[in-house]
Amino acid sequence: MQAKSFIRQGAIGSILMVSQLLILPVAFAASPQSATLKSLSVFLHQLEQKHPQLKASQAEIEAARARTRAASRPLYNPEIELDSERVGFNTNKIDTTTIGVNQTIDWYDKRAARKNVAVLGQRVTQYEQQSFYQQLVADIFSALADYQVQREIIQAHEKRLSLSRQVLEQATRLYQAGDISKLDLEQIRLNETQTRLTLNRARTELTNKAQALSALAGETRKHWPALPYAPPRLQPEKLDYGRILANLPALKAETAKVAEARSIMRLRVREQKPDPTIGLRAGGEESDRLVGLTLSIPLNVRNNYRAEVDVARANLRRAENSLDNATHQYKTRLQAAAQRYQLTYAGWKSWQKIAGSSLQKQSQLLMRLWRAGELSTSDYLVQLNQIREAELNNVELKGNIWRAWFNWLATSNQFRQWLNGQTGS
Repeated sequence: MQAKSFIRQGAIGSILMVSQLLILPVAFAASPQSATLKSLSVFLHQLEQKHPQLKASQAEIEAARARTRAASRPLYNPEIELDSERVGFNTNKIDTTTIGVNQTIDWYDKRAARKNVAVLGQRVTQYEQQSFYQQLVADIFSALADYQVQREIIQAHEKRLSLSRQVLEQATRLYQAGDISKLDLEQIRLNETQTRLTLNRARTELTNKAQALSALAGETRKHWPALPYAPPRLQPEKLDYGRILANLPALKAETAKVAEARSIMRLRVREQKPDPTIGLRAGGEESDRLVGLTLSIPLNVRNNYRAEVDVARANLRRAENSLDNATHQYKTRLQAAAQRYQLTYAGWKSWQKIAGSSLQKQSQLLMRLWRAGELSTSDYLVQLNQIREAELNNVELKGNIWRAWFNWLATSNQFRQWLNGQTGS
């Protein structure tokens, strides 16, 4: 009797320990790693071709190029003037007619300064659109991870529902045989009902995840690409943050803004200086020929355009300060994103190391102990639910890993490297 009690307590203790540590590894995708990355690369290429926001982004870049072309054109067009006059009437009249061409000269090469401002502005636009692209792709892939995680959650609930139905059938037979009470049967039936309701809620949530993913991706699909089983390992202490920072589109945009602001200031300085206008006229007065040359220079007396230079200089200081702040902020974000991913990844790997047997084996062990009377119905359901929670925690933790991974890829501008198998160690 004592030996039996000891065995019962040991079995229950073992199940408690297993139920708290159990993780059921559920494969994120059945395809090999390289094939999955290839399908994701195809998916990304399709997004680039069809996504409305990316098309709008490309249109913005084309507009910046057009502004550059416009700025590279000459500032001043020539002017043609025709002058005709009659002095006197009747026999004493004198007719004078002249035609002339006036041209303002870009004496201080303001055209080159304007072109340089436009080129730098185009560069800013390109870098900003690259940064927007990275963030949009990260949002889409994070939504894809949420969708795939929710599918795993549904699979877990479906397995639990199948098991709950088997338990209910077994309990019904045991009740008819008089081995368990009516209360035990009702507890098991209630557990099966709760599992079914949980599955329905999970399916509803999957619909919401699919809608969110479609909204971000700009299209609706019946089948979305799978993700690899898990992201690669990352070692923050071995990362070259300086090199990564130098390649960040967002930081490149800030650097280009400083150069653009400096170029604008130089343009404003040149705009302070007036450009001369030269005119050439030719014509005739009766039988005499007329040739004239004119030169006009604006006098910047009432407005010397000094205020515009002061504004440009202040904007330059602001851009320089923004660059210093952005450099610090992006470096901090990089380090935080890498550390966050490493911690999440390490936590998930720890769970994997302590994972026990599959859910089916654990459930079968619990059922044998319950049928043998080693576990009460209440304890059996508690242990079963703990295994279920452990499985769901594993799936949710993997979702956290993917979100942290995509945040790192967006922060470090390495989506392409990852899809090409060049990121992670």
